[in-house]
Amino acid sequence: MSIDKILRKYDKNYVPGEKRTPSTETEHKRKQTIAEKHSIADDLIHEASKLHLTSDDVTHIHYLIDKFKDFNTLHRKASNETIILAFIWFTYKLKNPKRRVNEYSITKKYGLTENVFELICCRMLQVSLAETPIVPRQSMKYDNSILYKTGVRK
Repeated sequence: MSIDKILRKYDKNYVPGEKRTPSTETEHKRKQTIAEKHSIADDLIHEASKLHLTSDDVTHIHYLIDKFKDFNTLHRKASNETIILAFIWFTYKLKNPKRRVNEYSITKKYGLTENVFELICCRMLQVSLAETPIVPRQSMKYDNSILYKTGVRK
């Protein structure tokens, strides 16, 4: 074997046929669960064809799945289908705010009620606001690292 071939072989994180390390195994499982969530989303979007979602809406739903990787922070007891359906419903309600969750049979099928939907939306907002800095980062009036961690101005 030449040195170049060996370097190319071990340049990758995982070589087929070799045992994965614990870190690569967790990375593989994480990618696999995200791919499963995206496939569930595609199935639910197809099933919810009555909502007439555009391609931008579908992109927004997949963005939300990537942003909120841990669904337990949104709702501990809800299934993945219920939370993804809440994402679908969230994007639908941006265009049609007067529609109710109870009006569609798909929400009853997967157990999405008004209370669960509102709770998921509130927690989505809470996570998004926690990640947002309080003042613009370009501002030189405050020490942004202290302000971001504590919320107290010095």
